[in-house]
Amino acid sequence: MVSYAFIILAIAVPVLGDDPKVRITGTDPPLHPVEGVIVQQKDKDVQLTCFVENKPLQSEVQWTVLPKNSTVVQIATATRSYDPFRWSIDNPSSTAWRLRIQNAQVTDEGIYTCKVQVVSQNYNHDSRELRIVQTPKISDLITSSDMTKKSTDPALFECYATGRPEPLITWTRLAGELLPNGGTEFRGNVFRIEQVTSDHAGVYKCTASNSAGSVERKVRLTVNFRPEVYAGTPIVRQKVGYVKELVCNVKGYPQPSGGNIRWTHEGMPILNQGRFQIRNIPGAYNRITSILEIKGVHQEDFGSYRCAASNSLGSQYTVLELVSSNVATPTRNGQIISSASSLSFNLATLIMLISVWLLQRGGQH
Repeated sequence: MVSYAFIILAIAVPVLGDDPKVRITGTDPPLHPVEGVIVQQKDKDVQLTCFVENKPLQSEVQWTVLPKNSTVVQIATATRSYDPFRWSIDNPSSTAWRLRIQNAQVTDEGIYTCKVQVVSQNYNHDSRELRIVQTPKISDLITSSDMTKKSTDPALFECYATGRPEPLITWTRLAGELLPNGGTEFRGNVFRIEQVTSDHAGVYKCTASNSAGSVERKVRLTVNFRPEVYAGTPIVRQKVGYVKELVCNVKGYPQPSGGNIRWTHEGMPILNQGRFQIRNIPGAYNRITSILEIKGVHQEDFGSYRCAASNSLGSQYTVLELVSSNVATPTRNGQIISSASSLSFNLATLIMLISVWLLQRGGQH
């Protein structure tokens, strides 16, 4: 009887081979090198390939997902997907089961598991976490656009963006210019200038960035202010009979036109004619360089000059003094020009001529 019992037991319990080995070894995109998870952009596909060795004939490969703050969801058994619009399964080889998550959304985040049943309620498995990211996008309706302010008005810059992870917002100025608070960068959605000045005019850049990328929005601040006028050189010296230029720097917005920049001498208007020539040269950042050129200074030309500029917000002036000199002084481009002669000598040329003359004289001795 004992021998029959042994035979019956041997038939009832088959000899088991090695346990199945389950490994998720291929993912697209690859695992993040630092965090060890799959990171994919929203609206793109994700692939996970599960390799199974020694799979029992009676067991099927199963895929599940554990979403955040939820319960386990069944994805597929063998190659049968429970939601073909979200997931597809194929067999690239006899030991591989490939899961494709189509058009991945934030709701697809979670821990994906490939498993094979060994005995009842006991599985061998491997898992990978999927994280969905999204490049920042500026929220147009609540983000500032170009603005115009008067001097001393407050200015409020706002920038908001969506994205995963939540974007970091930074404010800078173009060309590395300093912000009104003194730094080169401000972090935060809202950037405020309590009282704008002419120096605050320009382009401000909002950058929204996260691990998926970055986007920018530029906001131009235009500041209306009355002209600011200052002398290039308040005291100018020249010898009688030589050309001299008086320089006045003007800054204002709206920018003063040529007719709104005026020169006077001892209270008398100077006209752009005869020995007097007025040139207004526009520059960057609402600047104008106004040059009064006197072609051959006379004795009566010495004294006080006023350069005045005006726009719709007001006016301002500066005073320059032209005083007599015992020696001729150069013009702005380095030349000494006499009204009695059409000859002009560049200082560098004059020095070279003197040097040559001295060398020649030295060679004669």
